[in-house]
Amino acid sequence: MNRTRPAIIVALSMTVFLLASWGRAFAQPPAPDPVEQKKILADATDYAFNHERNLPNFLCIQTTRRFEDFQGRDVPVRDEWRPLDIIVERLAYFEHHEDYKVIEINGIPSSIDHSKLGGASSSGEFGSVMKGIFAPDTATDFTWQTWFTLRGRKMHVYAYHVAADKSDYHVVVPDQSKDLVTAYHGLIFIDDRKHFIHRITLHADGIPPAFPIQDISLMLDYEYTRIGEGDYLLPLTFELRSREGNVRIKNDVDYDAYRKFTADSSVRFGADETPAKK
Repeated sequence: MNRTRPAIIVALSMTVFLLASWGRAFAQPPAPDPVEQKKILADATDYAFNHERNLPNFLCIQTTRRFEDFQGRDVPVRDEWRPLDIIVERLAYFEHHEDYKVIEINGIPSSIDHSKLGGASSSGEFGSVMKGIFAPDTATDFTWQTWFTLRGRKMHVYAYHVAADKSDYHVVVPDQSKDLVTAYHGLIFIDDRKHFIHRITLHADGIPPAFPIQDISLMLDYEYTRIGEGDYLLPLTFELRSREGNVRIKNDVDYDAYRKFTADSSVRFGADETPAKK
């Protein structure tokens, strides 16, 4: 479905939500000492930089459910989301690059180009988001916050902030030839055992009031997924939110049907079979 409002592309892009909505809190043990906190961050940094290079070539299905909510800026926020569309895409990850092919829109087969979908979208879920946060040149400020349990795993939660002059967070409005780089902040959830990253939240800071897109945020979850003979932490879900004037926008995205990419790979969806191009 084409939308009349400008398209938004959020590259390496993502309101930080209450912790209570993210999982189950538990009785708090003491915080790690400063030395241990630094080690956890060092291990997470190493993970962030090696995550992409360790991923195999694979295919999966990305399902995006888009919603909007018409509300005045001064009206208390109420969740009255109106469904817009459901977009099903084949996502091929090959040699560390993502390729999207639209399969269905609202249950009807479609071959529209991914870039022509309009509306809000995001990229970087398979590694560049976390690499941007942990890159030395970004000079991210990290602060240990709390313990948390996420999907049964004990997590360290760190708050972080990236200044605008160190940011590579782009908010792009192609129809208006706008490309804005902003500061951003959020939370990182790092598991206590392996110090791998399981959740990232990100909220753009300092967007000028006249800019057409406001209140941009993302919550991205990773989970272990079997591909071939290995288990890999891969995107499970993410939620992208933004506001255009008095209209709030939400994308709920799920990933499933992960499988290994091979020379003869194809994706079956209903009666349709689309060969994957190597």
